[in-house]
Amino acid sequence: MYNKYFTVEVKPEINAQLLNAAALASDDDVIFSWTPFEVPKGSSRLLNVTARVAGNDGTAQHHPFQLIFAKSKVNVINGAISAPTSIGSYNTVATFLPSVNEAIGSLKIEAIDYMCQSLVGASLASTGNSVAANGSNIDMVLTPSGTDHDRYTNAAGTAVNITPGYDILWVAGIACGAFNFASTVTTDGTVTGTGTTVHTDTKDANLVFAPGDLVQELDNTIIGTIISIGSATGADVDIEIDRTIGGGPKDAIADGIKIYHRTPIQLVLSFEK
Repeated sequence: MYNKYFTVEVKPEINAQLLNAAALASDDDVIFSWTPFEVPKGSSRLLNVTARVAGNDGTAQHHPFQLIFAKSKVNVINGAISAPTSIGSYNTVATFLPSVNEAIGSLKIEAIDYMCQSLVGASLASTGNSVAANGSNIDMVLTPSGTDHDRYTNAAGTAVNITPGYDILWVAGIACGAFNFASTVTTDGTVTGTGTTVHTDTKDANLVFAPGDLVQELDNTIIGTIISIGSATGADVDIEIDRTIGGGPKDAIADGIKIYHRTPIQLVLSFEK
């Protein structure tokens, strides 16, 4: 039977060097610029947004932020599609004007949208949480550019194939609060290129990460996806990591390296077709 509802997960990647540098300013700073996601061709009705928000080294954060949705930029000569003009890099004031003509919708995650202020390490916000407070929820129709091209050019300038029957939409995030995704979880001992157990200390990794998290080194090198996290002895923890992401041999992981989230804010978008 045809199901008219569907969800899309969007996981913008942010370099650890940026996450380590400083907290975001309280307003107007970029969290992530245009990040693509696929939707079935034609218009779709956005019903809800749920955000998974990483904490600050084990302390949950409940700051508001804005999301802007956009269609692809279309080349008027050949119809090729590409990312809207960047709104800026992480922790810089957003420059939205160059991409304003591609914008098709926006919304704000409010502090009231977060669950349980007492959560440890991460937060969950959903636009549906605030219905009782403000009497409204999302009711937004998003329509892609609608060209017949089977690929698009992403923000890095790389051509990416589009799944047949689908089109591309884009989302960007702007802070309305002082997000800080810094981490002090630190490797304790070296790990070979084939090693999958990373011993950490300084901060109990159970308070910062969870199985399924993609993690990186301070120099932005991808470590892999966490499989499991052991019990802590003080702050000492063994993390089992799938290091196959990206393929090929891996570099060794040095001692004393901080470990960071690669996707500290993740979005689950609920649609009706």
